[in-house]
Amino acid sequence: MRQHMLNGWLVAALIALVCLLGITAYVEVRRDLPRVACVRDHKAIDKKAAQQENCSTVCCNTTAVSA
Repeated sequence: MRQHMLNGWLVAALIALVCLLGITAYVEVRRDLPRVACVRDHKAIDKKAAQQENCSTVCCNTTAVSA
């Protein structure tokens, strides 16, 4: 009986861990998606060749480029 209960708690902890990792990954990807789209689409700001530094300020409206 005790082993069955411990296995239940282990499964519950594993599911909670997977959910937390999934939520964290979703938030990070959602936050980083506009920057990646800006860096990939160099003509998004109507210039022939946008540089990395002005892409971060003009297109993405941020001054810091995350690594």
